[in-house]
Amino acid sequence: MSKKKKQSKIWAGLSAVGLFLLSKLKFVFALLKVGKFATLISMFISFGAYAIIYGWKFGVALVYLLFVHEMGHLLAAKQKKLPTSPAIFIPFLGAAVGMKKMPDNAKDEAYIAYAGPLFGLLSILPAVVLYEKTGYPLWGLMISLGATINLFNLFPVSPLDGGRIVGVLSPKIWLIGLICIIPILILSPDPIIFLIFLFGLGNWWRNARRDYTVKEGKQTEELLVNEQEEARKLGNELKHYQDMPNFAYIVDHMMDENRVSKDRLIRNLPDGWMLPFFHDKKKLKKDAILTKISLLEKRERLLLVPCKEEALKEEHSTVEEGQQEKAPEQFINELISSYEESLLNEKENVQNEIEKMKNYYVASMKTKVTVLVLYLLLAGSLSYFVVYGNTIMKSHLIG
Repeated sequence: MSKKKKQSKIWAGLSAVGLFLLSKLKFVFALLKVGKFATLISMFISFGAYAIIYGWKFGVALVYLLFVHEMGHLLAAKQKKLPTSPAIFIPFLGAAVGMKKMPDNAKDEAYIAYAGPLFGLLSILPAVVLYEKTGYPLWGLMISLGATINLFNLFPVSPLDGGRIVGVLSPKIWLIGLICIIPILILSPDPIIFLIFLFGLGNWWRNARRDYTVKEGKQTEELLVNEQEEARKLGNELKHYQDMPNFAYIVDHMMDENRVSKDRLIRNLPDGWMLPFFHDKKKLKKDAILTKISLLEKRERLLLVPCKEEALKEEHSTVEEGQQEKAPEQFINELISSYEESLLNEKENVQNEIEKMKNYYVASMKTKVTVLVLYLLLAGSLSYFVVYGNTIMKSHLIG
């Protein structure tokens, strides 16, 4: 195998791998605060790294291909009014546009994912025209590399672009993609292919357990409603006892009862192995107990402890000033109101997550057919240009 052919094969694989890894990092970039010149700076750094090893022409070609691909994602996200970070280039890995907020449904996610490979297809068309006019082999390499990068991204395994596209058809398709990877792993146990399989398996499994997650969310919602009722009762008790001289002691007793309830729940936690699907009822019971423990801790931290601290402060002031011992009614009312509001906000967040999870992959038949047709057309077009580019490279190597 000639040196040029080896380079072409290595870079096609390396670029595909880099884009896969970056597809996992896109959401990490939402945590980063980058300057407005980050794209330009990182682009020049990547170009320099590629140019030093493989020459400036190759560096320009690769950075250009990556840039156009990511601009497709960025523009699509902007159209859906989703905030993003600037495109960031990382030498020998590729580039990424960070999503600061996930789409509300799989249809929007597919739209954003599709735009990357679509722009990638458009990015190689100038190279086709230039090769037909000049016959310069660099344009053939650019066609082959660009088509391979974007076709790789269409593989139907999440979180690759293809997996995010076919998710609107059915996330169950991810399993087909995973099954297709198994023979590749057996024949060629490449660690990168294994990573693709591993991440894809994790995303498929999370989707397979979506029904359980919805049940867990509904259970949490019910427990939050119950805690709201308990908070109202506790609030009435606090207001009833607030004028008593031993109010701090009464609150302390309430805290002891709260801790006893928490210890009782801890003792009742189910133990042993819990296999998914087979022991879901037992796992739901454990999750319910853990949620109750968390709510008791929150009740103590946000309601009882501040109430006791205020009572002790007022008690101390009465000793010095000889005034009547009592915790201010306004403080208790505000405390109870704040605690109930926090529970209400938490319940609304859980409800929103449940609704989003239940409806995320719901789409009309028209949408599914449209996505399928567009996906196959894009995959077919890129496949054609992979063959076309490889044919050009082969002809020049033989020549």
